[in-house]
Amino acid sequence: MQTLLLYFGLFGAFFVIGIPIVLALAIAAIVMLIMNNMDLLIFAQKFVLSMDNFGLVAMFFFIFAGEIMNGGGMTRRIISGVSKLVKGIPGGLAIIAIISCALFAAINGSAIATAIAIGSILYPAMVKQGYGKAFSAAVIAAGGVIGPIIPPSIPMIVYGSTTGDSIGALFSGGIVLGVLIALAECFVAFMVAKKRRYGMDTDAIDFGNAKGLFWALIFPLLIFGSIVGGFMTATETSAFAVVYAWFVGTFIYKEFNIKDLPGMIRRAMASSGMVMGIVGAATAVAWVLTYERVPQQVTEAMVSGIGSTSVFMIVSFLILLVIGMIMDLTPAILILTPIFMGPVLAFSVDPIYFGVFFCSVLTAGLVTPPVGTLIYTGCSTSGKNFTEVVKELAPFMVAIYLALFVTAIFPEIITFLPKNVFGLYK
Repeated sequence: MQTLLLYFGLFGAFFVIGIPIVLALAIAAIVMLIMNNMDLLIFAQKFVLSMDNFGLVAMFFFIFAGEIMNGGGMTRRIISGVSKLVKGIPGGLAIIAIISCALFAAINGSAIATAIAIGSILYPAMVKQGYGKAFSAAVIAAGGVIGPIIPPSIPMIVYGSTTGDSIGALFSGGIVLGVLIALAECFVAFMVAKKRRYGMDTDAIDFGNAKGLFWALIFPLLIFGSIVGGFMTATETSAFAVVYAWFVGTFIYKEFNIKDLPGMIRRAMASSGMVMGIVGAATAVAWVLTYERVPQQVTEAMVSGIGSTSVFMIVSFLILLVIGMIMDLTPAILILTPIFMGPVLAFSVDPIYFGVFFCSVLTAGLVTPPVGTLIYTGCSTSGKNFTEVVKELAPFMVAIYLALFVTAIFPEIITFLPKNVFGLYK
């Protein structure tokens, strides 16, 4: 356990002084190798080999598909179509934002990309209609959490690539949970807006023509159906998503501009490249921890101190909640996965259920202080300070964590679709 304490101490110190995540992970790995008298070439080897994973290619393509959706007019049509369903409801624009985030998430899989894409259209609209700036930013941030839970999910791709679990099964396990969180957020938005009279005494905002919405709505079905039906792997489906988004934006909507393509590629490469760097450094850390038998030691400690599977899940929930508050999503997944796999096997926890639960609780950390990335995105968008945005996010955080806690007690919420409907695993 000394190796684990050393790692947390090193990483915590680097984090406090503001060293970028990828460098903090890399330096921590190198220091641990030196202190354990290991060859530093191991770091380079593990860093490079971790990226030699065909499944991770899907991450770039799904992000790229989201960029093309925005440029080709698909995102605007999703928002326009949803706006017609909640017209006249208190907090209508906030509900539109959350539902639109859920639909966009079903194509993109990234929390930040979801928040930015939907926020760029709906944040100005909410402010124009009299919604508070901090509340509007909080709605977009809360909606962004749905991005990595409803399939396709970039964190689940990373997790599945690490553990070898079926990515299709992980994807299907996130559907009901993602919808549950979206409904909980819509309820919070409705209650707050009703109390403050947001959207009740103002004219509706026209988001333009929703003509061609059909092509946007069948997009998630094509993506998920291709994976679950076994027609394509997650990576092949992600490439198909790029082609589909381009085809619809170019030949049906006729809004895609080829001149924007280089910028879209650069943004997608920057986003996925940052994650890949973290994957490489975190894999080196995970190798050192595994070599020093840290997962086995954690397993022994948990098994001896925890009496049942239910207690293990509650303890895991609390641990992941705290880690999600202080560590970014991708490194948390890569570092904690090998540590938790031993206890998961020891307590006979369904691996697909735990994978979805694991990724989802850590994802909620994106809107939880002090490190929540989506909080800072909201601050940047609204110009409001951290405290103001967090105050408005508080009821959304309660709703999100309540939904997640329920899955710790009732795992069938996650396992029902992949096991009983799609038969993806036994």
